Amino acid sequence: MSSLLPQGCNKIRAIYQGAEAVIDLCEWMSMRVVVKTRVAKGYRVRELDESIRRSRTVREASLLSSAKKAGVNTPFIYHVNPMEGWIIMSYIEGESLRSLQGSNVFPRFIRVLGEMVGRLHSAGIVHGDLTSANVIVSNGVLTIIDFGLGEYSNEVEKKAEDMYTFLSSLRALLGYEKLKEAFLEGYRSSAGESADRVEARLREIEKRGRYVEKELRRRIG
Repeated sequence: MSSLLPQGCNKIRAIYQGAEAVIDLCEWMSMRVVVKTRVAKGYRVRELDESIRRSRTVREASLLSSAKKAGVNTPFIYHVNPMEGWIIMSYIEGESLRSLQGSNVFPRFIRVLGEMVGRLHSAGIVHGDLTSANVIVSNGVLTIIDFGLGEYSNEVEKKAEDMYTFLSSLRALLGYEKLKEAFLEGYRSSAGESADRVEARLREIEKRGRYVEKELRRRIG
């Protein structure tokens, strides 16, 4: 597969380059867009590698579209090429939610995000890498990005793990308990009947996490 950008895309700058994907800001059809290209893995058999990248590209595009249908702001998809492993999507100009930590508006945005995650889970979508870095704030509106590790699932465990991942990213912040409650309030408002079961499983996962941390400290000490 080619590592070149899609035809007609002029690269402005690199946004991110990781082991799984390269993300570039480009100009395409007189618009600023984001191009996400999955990276070829030389250690895999070529046919297998192409199949994996193709299926993951299709899945991410599908998740982005399904999330939008569920009422969650996500980038708009302009074009997908599974064979080349890239997606062209709208560029959301703004700042990451993480950059607003400690601001007066941060708790309110956390509650809004909780409601958005509840909508995702109600639609059977698990994000898979839910952190404040994967949420863009633009003119007061939140957009969730990067569904590369996402999947369709109605498993309570996976939904709770989604929430645990996000809440863990906030744990070191001042006022964590209030932020957590704001997130859960938003989640309850949109997650439907499964909210109680997901929260109960979240508490179980938190207990397991604390036990592991305690054991690690004991062994290190």
